[in-house]
Amino acid sequence: MYGIDLYNYQQRANIKHNEVNNILVYCYDHLFKPDKGLMNNQKSLIDYDSIEQLSAVVNAFLRICLLFNKSLGLMSFCMFSGIDDNTVIRWSGPDGKELNPARWELLKSIKEYNKALLISNLKDSPVGALAVANNDTETGLNWSANQAQQITNNTVYLIPSERVNRLNLEKLEN
Repeated sequence: MYGIDLYNYQQRANIKHNEVNNILVYCYDHLFKPDKGLMNNQKSLIDYDSIEQLSAVVNAFLRICLLFNKSLGLMSFCMFSGIDDNTVIRWSGPDGKELNPARWELLKSIKEYNKALLISNLKDSPVGALAVANNDTETGLNWSANQAQQITNNTVYLIPSERVNRLNLEKLEN
């Protein structure tokens, strides 16, 4: 049983981003897409004023991210929920924190989850490590400090040959 679960996890981990996006669109079509004529000019059945409902949708989205071990951003959340991307950008912006802190915190949780997932996968890709380190000052400082410590611990210091000769002469003279 454990071997089957491990195999299924590896299968899910190898799924491509566009396939995960297809899954998100499928979820939207079957969960959040309104029927024709039911609502005018709305793309989603989600009540934007209900923080509990938004929280449940964000948690479902994060579970999908966790299931496939993919870092999906706010635009993928828009595909999943049907919430207009301009609305999500407005909610997650600096004005969004003042207008509705609860919505802002929910969207911040998506960003923090993605950041944590990227940081946890740093060891898998040196290019990814550099990208995250360059875009995030805290991670960059920690990453740089760890790299500098590894370099000082593992480096054989090369001394120029002129200096070696001079040191040898000083030893002979003393």
